[in-house]
Amino acid sequence: MSTESASKPAQVAGPTRKRGKAKYIVLLGLVFSIVLAQQTGLLGFGLAHLRAATFPKDESLLEYVHGSAPGVLIIDPHQLDLKALGPEGSSVRQHIERTRDDIKKATGIDLGFDVDKLILSPSIVVARGRFNEQKLAERLAEHSYAQAEHKGVKYLVRAGEDAIAVRDGSILLYGAEPELRASIDAEEAGTSLASREEATSRLAHIGWDRPVLGVALLSESKPSLRAILTGSTGPRAVTVGISTKGGLSATVAIDAASADAAEELRKLLEEKRANLDALKALAGPEAGAGLAEIAKRAALTVDAGAGRLMVQVDVRPEELDVLAKAGAKAAGSLGEVYKNVRLLQLLAPGP
Repeated sequence: MSTESASKPAQVAGPTRKRGKAKYIVLLGLVFSIVLAQQTGLLGFGLAHLRAATFPKDESLLEYVHGSAPGVLIIDPHQLDLKALGPEGSSVRQHIERTRDDIKKATGIDLGFDVDKLILSPSIVVARGRFNEQKLAERLAEHSYAQAEHKGVKYLVRAGEDAIAVRDGSILLYGAEPELRASIDAEEAGTSLASREEATSRLAHIGWDRPVLGVALLSESKPSLRAILTGSTGPRAVTVGISTKGGLSATVAIDAASADAAEELRKLLEEKRANLDALKALAGPEAGAGLAEIAKRAALTVDAGAGRLMVQVDVRPEELDVLAKAGAKAAGSLGEVYKNVRLLQLLAPGP
């Protein structure tokens, strides 16, 4: 019998075993990374960022806004490019950072990391993101917030001031206690803003793929025959979308009672933007000049079929900074004016 086969050395399985171990190590490392990302919120943030880029529409958040709300402003931090708002240290950037820091100190919630979508309305603030109800309760307990409940929904309330609720760790509601309760009722009964087609259709027309999107419903959705025949120029709704891709630009849709009314409004705005003195009187010399430059670049077109005036305008970062400073100064001035007017009202004899 030949002894060749017996004399052949056995094949070494070392490299194969090493490759197998390497695969397990990579797999374990991947699992550990996913668990760590989930615990720190990075996984949720990453998925939300992807969703904002591919499927930005989120009408379900409107279900927490009462149907009687006159409008909403929707902010998507994932789509916001801060560079379009000016360099670091500019008035707008400073205001954003200051607001972010203040809220984080008080609640532990980071507007730039924990919040994926934010809805502001006159009565309630709604946010989608990642919220720790227990930690929030512990922090707000130091500020005299107490536990309360409405229709099975727990929330924190400071008597006579405001209330905040976290639902399923992903939805946050904030407002005065009656408004927060009304939000819970509207979501349960299906009487929220999400059920109003005049609001959702206008938001969809401008597009959810913008970091700032808002609608103001100024009158009934359907104009009267008188309004159509007389060509009333009063706007019925205003929808705004702001983009920060490649600079700051705004699209404004103003719905009128008819095509003639939209054309009248366009002519009126054309006259107003040509009047530099009026703009300076309205906003001050520096801001007025900036507004005039922005107004010159604005494009005004009428969509006759929809009875809608469309305005497209671009704003440069330096112009935005000037307007922000002027706005802050005007806010202080208006506060003093209000105090003086209120004092006169109190001192003036009644009729």
